Amino acid sequence: MMRFIADFMLGKLARMLRLLGQDVIYVRPADRNGMLKMALEEGRVILTRSHKLPHHPSIFIIKSQDWREQLEEVKKAFPLDINPFTRCSICNTKLVEVSKPAVRGKVPYHVYEAHDEFAYCPGCGRYYWKGTHYENIKKMLGIEDANNRTSNN
Repeated sequence: MMRFIADFMLGKLARMLRLLGQDVIYVRPADRNGMLKMALEEGRVILTRSHKLPHHPSIFIIKSQDWREQLEEVKKAFPLDINPFTRCSICNTKLVEVSKPAVRGKVPYHVYEAHDEFAYCPGCGRYYWKGTHYENIKKMLGIEDANNRTSNN
């Protein structure tokens, strides 16, 4: 599985890759030496728009300024194992499934009543479910069928 570091210029791309299930650390502000050290130690690829970084196999320079085109650049360059809605889009932690009774009082009442499947982020404490944005996110990311996990909070 590919692992990435996205620099401060690629926050939206980092979020979208996380929604696709990719392990993406988002670094801001840019610490070029720290990013390269982390990439080498953790087997990550640095995604950046900066041409100021040294040429290195662990560095991939994104050409586009549009996140959709950036996502296509990454998809074409790397073999991604797409596993949507399995990571927190905010903090990158793997989501865990939680039972409906476990979320009572922790999500809005109307959400609790309308949904049966929930996921929880142990990293930042957010809850996710297949809410109104779920289909929009699937369409936006080009995901045909993502029935295996939840999204939206």
